Amino acid sequence: MIEELFAGKNGFIWFQGVVENRQDPLLLGRVQVRCLGFHTENKNELPTEDLPWAFPIQPITSAAMSGVGQTPLGPVEGTWVFGFFRDGETAQEPMVIGTLGGIPQEKGKGGFYDPSGKYPLEDYIGEPDTNKMARGVEEKTIVEKKKSELDEMTKAGGIGGGDTIKEPETAYKAQYPYNHVSQSESGHVQEVDDTPGAERLHRYHKSGSFEEIHPDGKRVLKIVGDNYTAIFKDNNLHVKGEMNVTIESDASIFVKGDCALEVEGDMEQVVGGDLTINSGGSLKMTASETIIINGDVIRLN
Repeated sequence: MIEELFAGKNGFIWFQGVVENRQDPLLLGRVQVRCLGFHTENKNELPTEDLPWAFPIQPITSAAMSGVGQTPLGPVEGTWVFGFFRDGETAQEPMVIGTLGGIPQEKGKGGFYDPSGKYPLEDYIGEPDTNKMARGVEEKTIVEKKKSELDEMTKAGGIGGGDTIKEPETAYKAQYPYNHVSQSESGHVQEVDDTPGAERLHRYHKSGSFEEIHPDGKRVLKIVGDNYTAIFKDNNLHVKGEMNVTIESDASIFVKGDCALEVEGDMEQVVGGDLTINSGGSLKMTASETIIINGDVIRLN
């Protein structure tokens, strides 16, 4: 009967398999999967390019329409997946429901392995596929890298010079199963860490730029390249504590309108070279007490 050939009425045939190719010519997120029990591991008999293309099943939170929702990309070559055939026993139209992690023991050749040999990564052979930082492991992760590359700056201290201020060390103290980690292939990382007493938010770029919010609300922002910020309306900065700015090269501030600087306490300027003040209009200096000008040569025109 025709009804027996209708998807969903001809039996539910499921599979487990390994992704061998994800370069979908239709750009739909499809992957070619070698399925256990359905496909031979002999790639001479069944080459990767002859495997059927499997569609990814997207979550209900993704519209999967007109670019709206989440991009259906995730599995890499070597990823174990679970799914079903929507054409039943014909087994030519696989659908991937999810991925399966494990504890890889070796890199392999032939069917049911990553054809390029990249995955599993060397650092994960013999370990769970779960991200190291989600398991509370620091070794061979960006946690080690960040701790070894702490920045420091000299605080302005007037004529006598200032103290050194160091970048706060990462507050990473993650424990399984509280740290939710998302890591890309190239090394970009996002963490939402709910470890009791060590809750953090962390966004990291493979170049070393990152933003991390510590358990006490402290934020550390490091940009290893150039930074450009454009604000097209008002900008307000309120600092209730001490503020320090150290610039190791030149600095320029251009104000097209009026500028006001008010200091309730004392103010000291230390200039290592020449100091030039040009006024297009009047120049007024007023002091409630003494005005002192010291110099080897003083000229007033």
